[in-house]
Amino acid sequence: MFILAYIILVIPFFIFLPTKIIHKERLPKGRAIITSNHYSNADTIIYDVKFARKFRYMAKKELFKNWFVSWFLKSLGAYPVDRENVSPSVYKKTLSLLKNNKSVFIFPEGTRNKSGSEEMLSIKSGIITFASRGEVDIIPMLMYKPPKIFRKNYIIVGEPLKIQGVNPKKLTKAELEMNLKKYENAMKVLRVELDDYVMKKNKKRKKDKN
Repeated sequence: MFILAYIILVIPFFIFLPTKIIHKERLPKGRAIITSNHYSNADTIIYDVKFARKFRYMAKKELFKNWFVSWFLKSLGAYPVDRENVSPSVYKKTLSLLKNNKSVFIFPEGTRNKSGSEEMLSIKSGIITFASRGEVDIIPMLMYKPPKIFRKNYIIVGEPLKIQGVNPKKLTKAELEMNLKKYENAMKVLRVELDDYVMKKNKKRKKDKN
């Protein structure tokens, strides 16, 4: 089903939402918690299409009410979650996916940043908990701007972050907060790196025109 959904999407998304991936080599082939900032409902599709890979996503349950949309999202690797009341089954499914060498994509802001600002919304600690219990690294990624038709966009992949603690599989509250802070700092570093990359690209483009 993923191949069919991918074929349907690949040409339109490459044409209408041109996106360059920076440091794609940093993304492991095996299991991990993949994360990114979140601007729009198209984000999940963009990541699947641009990386040509079926990530597993948590998506708000409201998106699954229509049967066709539900089929399409599930084909791309999404599974429903009640953001107001995350059930134990969601935790079990996520950990089961990781155990079976699947990568799980989580937007740690928990909702879309509708303002489109560079600064991320409050980061939820769930990514640390899943990475800890699943014994996997966290891969931070950052999208430069909200997706917009025909506007060049960029996604940068950060270095893997390992969960740190006396017992990484069972963190104390202080260790969880420490790892969350480490993740937040990594995202800030990515923003600076990406802004610098785009600025240099724009300067070169202007210089070439002149």
